[in-house]
Amino acid sequence: MSGRTDQLRDLVLKIGATTKVVEKQATRHGSLRGSGEIEQALLGVVREMIKQYNIQTKLTPEQLSSVVRLFYKGLSDTEIAEQLGDRALNKTVSRARIKLHLFRETDLKPPFNKDDFIRLAEANRSVKDMAEALRVAPSTISEYRNIFDSQKASERDGYTKRFMEILSDQDVSERMVTVHTEDGLQDTIDTDYEAAEA
Repeated sequence: MSGRTDQLRDLVLKIGATTKVVEKQATRHGSLRGSGEIEQALLGVVREMIKQYNIQTKLTPEQLSSVVRLFYKGLSDTEIAEQLGDRALNKTVSRARIKLHLFRETDLKPPFNKDDFIRLAEANRSVKDMAEALRVAPSTISEYRNIFDSQKASERDGYTKRFMEILSDQDVSERMVTVHTEDGLQDTIDTDYEAAEA
């Protein structure tokens, strides 16, 4: 049994040494951010947006940063609220997401003719007048005014591009770790374990 134990110990040491080499190579290249750096970069952009647009929400900057990250992971507003610890925050998440220039396809499909909305808005018609003309609730007019204003700001200021650049580092990093684990490290484990068995 002691011989088998020695072989397994040598295998573990060899795997540990291999992992260290890969980590040094990644650090030397320096082209990808670590997860901590990615979170800080996201938070930095979120804080900048809060200041520039005077964003007011019950969510903290850290929670807003999570909204960005989870939105790009494909989670719904309700799922994001659940990740934040309270499913009832789904409406809050939805409003905050719009303020962060993160749009879903359904956000940009109003229950009225958008050209008519723009024409009425440019004529400085009141929310009540617009609601009556477009046959929707005043709250719907206010909601889509915020959405369209955020959409314009998004096209002008480019924050979503910055979000995607930051998160692309995370995506590449995760894929590199997965490939390394499934291909490189697993091959080492399989090869060395077979050698130990022999």
